[in-house]
Amino acid sequence: MATPHQGNWLILKRLARYLIGAPSIVQSFNWQNVERSSCTFADSDWAGDKVSRKSTRCGMMFIGEHASKSCSSNQSTIAISSAEAELHALLKGASQSLGLRSMAADFGDVLKGSISCDASAAIGIAHRQGLGKLRHVNVQWLWIQSKVRDKEFKVSKVNGKDNPADMFTKHVCKDDIDKHTRFLNCYVVEG
Repeated sequence: MATPHQGNWLILKRLARYLIGAPSIVQSFNWQNVERSSCTFADSDWAGDKVSRKSTRCGMMFIGEHASKSCSSNQSTIAISSAEAELHALLKGASQSLGLRSMAADFGDVLKGSISCDASAAIGIAHRQGLGKLRHVNVQWLWIQSKVRDKEFKVSKVNGKDNPADMFTKHVCKDDIDKHTRFLNCYVVEG
């Protein structure tokens, strides 16, 4: 079993291998009309940390085609199921999106919000009312149900291969990383 120290070295080694082929990545912001909506992509692995068994979650927030914020971190609790891990990521993405929308409101812009994830179970939990047959999910996580019901958020499914948050939660091939970085309006600069 790997120690936390060994796990960090493996992550750094993997990152270094990628950066050798892409020493500098530049993000561009193309001109776009004033946007009135934000879209957040959320994803999670399940028990991806081999030592703590915690899941990694990621949220990527867009205003139009501009990636305005991204966050990736270990979840604070150990998820009992992949649905719970994905729901946790969906909730974190929703709360980050609320913060982005609040900041836009401070500047006088009212944004509508949508959240996309690749987990049908998390989307199903967000659209229902109450726990249903789930007994292991923390009740405070169900606040997203009222947000969806009040139409503050539209929650939809995105194919896992098309979810840019995927590259921050699990190992993806170089072609997928390149596709996601293009989606983020990023390009590699040599030197």
